[in-house]
Amino acid sequence: MEYQDLRIVENPTLVREHALDKLRNAISRGLYPPGMRLVERELCEALGVSRTSVREALRQLQAENLIEVGKRRNITVAIVSSKDAEDIYLMREMLETLAVKRFVALADENAIKKLVRIHKDLRKVLNKGDVRELAIMAGEFYETILNNSGSKVIADMARQLLTRVNYLRMRSMAEPHRLEDGIHEWDRLIEAIVERNANAAAKAMGDHLANARRAIVAKLQAEEEQAAATAVPVRAAGVRRSG
Repeated sequence: MEYQDLRIVENPTLVREHALDKLRNAISRGLYPPGMRLVERELCEALGVSRTSVREALRQLQAENLIEVGKRRNITVAIVSSKDAEDIYLMREMLETLAVKRFVALADENAIKKLVRIHKDLRKVLNKGDVRELAIMAGEFYETILNNSGSKVIADMARQLLTRVNYLRMRSMAEPHRLEDGIHEWDRLIEAIVERNANAAAKAMGDHLANARRAIVAKLQAEEEQAAATAVPVRAAGVRRSG
């Protein structure tokens, strides 16, 4: 996704929803990474919409915890800490293991075929090493399960987490061996789903999300420790010694 992809070329009735979708995708796909400042005027120019539409979209993104609004309306993309990431993935494990059990029990053959197709496409993209495309397809994979789980409550709650996890997923996939391990975990998940084995599917989903959780939490913890280590000398250098 590039900056020029943000522009809304049509004049739809629901401009706000279009602006919201564009900005949400830009954040989740890393075009606007955590900590980046967002300027309303620049967003208006990128999207080609009014400041009112942008502000309404930003309010929704703030409600979804994707952005933070500080003093003087300084808007930044929310930074997810290692603790936040751990909690998000723990909640995903609870919700999506239940969702996949419901999917196995309730989904029709078309939904299962769609999941199998996405899995095959994932394997093709894996060989290209395109992490961003893999992350997008993984999101489609999970969305298919949620949309066919037969529970709007589970789907809505899990989907709120997925909007925050998309960028983390790309970071996790970039870890050594995580892509190869992840695709093997999906292999087991797909096999259980095709066999209509709900318990095995839940176990495979739980294992997959637990491994992803460990990978991203370890990465974020290492980054936090490195940031803390480099910050200490900077502060110390500014202290004037007395005596």
